[in-house]
Amino acid sequence: MTKTLLGGLAGAAALTLGAALPASAQSLTVVLSYIPNVENFGALYAREKGYFKEAGLDVKLIPGGNGIDQVQMVSSGIAQLGMTAAESVVAAVDKGAPLKVIAGQFQTAPTAMTCRKDSGITSPKQVVGRKLGVKQAAQVFATAFLGKNGVNIADVKVTPIGNSDISNIIAGTVECMITTFAFNEPRLIEQAGVPVNVLPLGSFGMNSQSGSWIVRNDFLEKPENKKILAAYMKAEAKAWTEYFKDPAAAAKFIVDGKFNDGLNIDQQTFQAVQQANYMKSPLTAEKGILWVDPKTWEETTANALEAKTASKKIDPAAITTTEILEMAGVPKI
Repeated sequence: MTKTLLGGLAGAAALTLGAALPASAQSLTVVLSYIPNVENFGALYAREKGYFKEAGLDVKLIPGGNGIDQVQMVSSGIAQLGMTAAESVVAAVDKGAPLKVIAGQFQTAPTAMTCRKDSGITSPKQVVGRKLGVKQAAQVFATAFLGKNGVNIADVKVTPIGNSDISNIIAGTVECMITTFAFNEPRLIEQAGVPVNVLPLGSFGMNSQSGSWIVRNDFLEKPENKKILAAYMKAEAKAWTEYFKDPAAAAKFIVDGKFNDGLNIDQQTFQAVQQANYMKSPLTAEKGILWVDPKTWEETTANALEAKTASKKIDPAAITTTEILEMAGVPKI
């Protein structure tokens, strides 16, 4: 597996497919969920190994990250396919965005509350009266998450923190912080010498399919576009099957490929190994990788209404479909 992953890295840093393509190749612009790292292994590996080319696709990958709004880019037609948070999809659809989810990378949301292990906090209910750092962008999440678990945020000692700030929890000025990415900030905090407990929101009543693949409804309606999307998902799924054989080798492929400056092999390996558990479920074993889970979407849309990030209850069946995955014949994991 390692040899397979590490072979053929010429041109890995380029973000558009450079190999010659047949004149009939179908163009597809895809905006990723985050910067090029192991989270986006499927797309990067499929491009570098020629899986998209084999499928007759000319794929342009646009990195995500700060300042990139995947929902806006897909809604406006800048990209035909995008990957974003399920909560963002629900909020956009509530405001009239004509979007549909055709696949979901994570079966359990990796969004989490992280607590110092020496706090003894292993449940949201234990945060009452304790010191909680809340990211500027996570106020709605914090209120909804605690409320879902019977805690009024007014009964918690809240400290606003920066969106990338882990210094407070390391210093002990807060005992927990929300939100964190289950295999990002917790690793950095522990590397600073502070063991942590990670409480995934998805394990406490707020699951969602992070890494939801979205398209515009009018794009999806055309039969020729369904074939393009199915070809893309088949190539992605093929790449992910290689990843599951050896997540550590997948991390090495990403770091050695220099897709993004500053990637740390220890962090990427940790993320790759942990991420695998969040991408698998009984549903992916039964139906296939990247499967859209109707039960999770029911939970997500109900939580959006409860948190008032949506003005009405969105029907999950109206904004999700497994048609493309069925056409692609994605492998079971």
